[in-house]
Formats: sequence, C-alpha cells, structure tokens
Amino acid sequence: MDLVRLPIPRRVYTQSHIDYVAEVAAVAVRRDSPRGYRIVRAPAALRHFTAQFEPLPAGAPSTP
Repeated sequence: MDLVRLPIPRRVYTQSHIDYVAEVAAVAVRRDSPRGYRIVRAPAALRHFTAQFEPLPAGAPSTP
C-alpha cells in the first residue's frame, strides 16, 4: 500500500471543507453511471421548493 502525506493548512480549511472534498471524490468514482430524477408532482408556484421526484430507472434517458 502506498501512502501519501497531504499537508493542509489548518487555519485555512475546516473539517467541513475536508468532508466536502471526500464527498466529491465519492461522486467522482461513480461518474460513469449517472442517474436522474423526474418530477412526479409540482405546484404552479415555487415548484423548485416543493416538487416531488422519483429516480429514473437505470439506463433511461434523463431528458424527454
């Protein structure tokens, strides 16, 4: 196993910064298998706040 030392200045970056980088790295690993969502129900006003979604099946196109 190879180890890498990654010095991070502790006065500049917080734990939430490091957690964010870890989450992005986890998403980057799955970048070849994107899945989307389709809107199931949405009101006329403020739809982006209260819409309900369901995941698309694997392999389905994300745009109609």
